[in-house]
Amino acid sequence: MKGSTIARAAAGSPSSPGEARPRGAWRACAALSAATVAAGWGCELVEVEVAPPDDAVVAEVMVLLTSGAAEGDGFGLSASALLHRTRQEAGVQPVAGATVRIASQDGRVVVLAPEPRGHLCIGVDSLQWGWMQDETGASCYRFAQTETPFRPGDRLALDVGLPDGRELTGASQAPSAFSMPELRLADGVCAMSPETQQRIDWTPSPGAWGYRSEVRVTGLEDVAGDVFQPDSVHLELLALGRERTGLVFPGAFGLAEYLDGPYSRELVLSLRDGLPAGASAVFAVTAIDRNWFNWTRNSSFTFSGVVRIPSVFGDGSGVFATGIRRRFEVRVGDAVEAPACGPEAPQPGS
Repeated sequence: MKGSTIARAAAGSPSSPGEARPRGAWRACAALSAATVAAGWGCELVEVEVAPPDDAVVAEVMVLLTSGAAEGDGFGLSASALLHRTRQEAGVQPVAGATVRIASQDGRVVVLAPEPRGHLCIGVDSLQWGWMQDETGASCYRFAQTETPFRPGDRLALDVGLPDGRELTGASQAPSAFSMPELRLADGVCAMSPETQQRIDWTPSPGAWGYRSEVRVTGLEDVAGDVFQPDSVHLELLALGRERTGLVFPGAFGLAEYLDGPYSRELVLSLRDGLPAGASAVFAVTAIDRNWFNWTRNSSFTFSGVVRIPSVFGDGSGVFATGIRRRFEVRVGDAVEAPACGPEAPQPGS
């Protein structure tokens, strides 16, 4: 009786009324090899056809308004879109022939133009100082202009039309403008004394979900000695929250994040003492919107790793992000012909 009960259960037939079904009967059948099941237990082997994955499109679209002054409302626009398909048997697949439009709430429109493969583009995961070489195989669409039809605080809408009639859409509330009241600049440049620290503060940006601070430093070749001699060092910080509006430069960059990174320990630790004479740095602070924050949030938020929350919907997925950026240059030396960046910050331990 026991054996026949198990056989009927394994074959999908219910036991007769009042007949106890042994625990683990299903598990026992599933654990046996195919030959044993077919010969001795009556399990039916069923062929299951798995549907091929959808050929969806992923769009990573960023709109960045950049000012080279601490104050003022003059912004330039750079907008870019990386489009690729989710099927990647042969690597990242491009999406040619798409139409990428970005419009403001009052009808001002920008159309991104396709770039030839291998030309310059920009990615949303890492702010760059200019257009970077796209080596992913994705299709690049971009727009760059010194005067922008969009303004900080605009509500922007994205529409991506694909050649086969499919469509992707998204929306973003751009952060509002912010200023750096204590920063003094001449033609976008200020001076720092060697081996000092500089306090960089800015006003809160309404609508911002955080701030991305980045710096590219050159002239550090002698700091690391024979250990490492980079042409430039690129460091960045992410501050979460609208009120996180200040840092100490260069000491705030890198100690926890970069000691195990691509740069030598000696070079990173030297930032605590300031920059040497002759060094220079391009510095930028970007107020980022909710979409940007959700797409590039730090992996420490979850045990699962990096969590990406999409903001592009329809016949695909992706991100539509906006940022407002202030950018300036710092030159280090006692005889630099530029105004001092501002009040120096106390040295660590002083």
